[in-house]
Amino acid sequence: MTTNQQLDKLCQEHFGNTPYVADGIFYGSAESKWGINNLTRVLFVMKQPNSNDLLGEDYREYGLDTMLGNQNWEQLLARLYGIVHTTVKGYPSYEEATRQEAMIEVFNTHPFAIMNINKQEGSGTTETNSLKTYAKDHSVFIRKQIEILIPKIIVCCGVGVFDAINGIITPSAPSSGNWTKYNETLDILYFDTYHPGKPMAGQRLIEAYEMPLKEYSERLKI
Repeated sequence: MTTNQQLDKLCQEHFGNTPYVADGIFYGSAESKWGINNLTRVLFVMKQPNSNDLLGEDYREYGLDTMLGNQNWEQLLARLYGIVHTTVKGYPSYEEATRQEAMIEVFNTHPFAIMNINKQEGSGTTETNSLKTYAKDHSVFIRKQIEILIPKIIVCCGVGVFDAINGIITPSAPSSGNWTKYNETLDILYFDTYHPGKPMAGQRLIEAYEMPLKEYSERLKI
């Protein structure tokens, strides 16, 4: 059973016939490589779909034709490109990572996964307290998703996302004011950064890209 099939089984048991947005490893993103031991498995965690119209969709089916031209997906691909190409010497510039050629390259060569904390409700905004409450109420299910995916890096996209995930993972990672937090016991590095979509724009999107990668590059020197 593949990782995505395990996720499907888990979701079907959890949601039953209630519509939800399916997520996991994108089918077009070299999915078969996900299980390679030395691969940097990157999981992007979002709050929830931005519209109820998306309920019933499967994000994993999205290809470059859907992603290119959409700010949310382009920013996630740029962040993935940055992570994959970061070394002890540094990281690619934001300008390089947001080039269409860079996004196409990383989509075709490096698998990645997306997970919405709340898969059954779509909204343009999410209150942090309600997100944390939802995560706590569905903690067993969310933990099982992460255990199936076994990510090396979890990119938490949006205010409260890191706190929501870290609050239900045992043991939790030490919290700090840094852009990155490391769970030594589970060997998971968190990026605590901004949501990739509107109204974020301009310098803040560059900051959301550069600052976690700067800390990540420093960590690779250890």
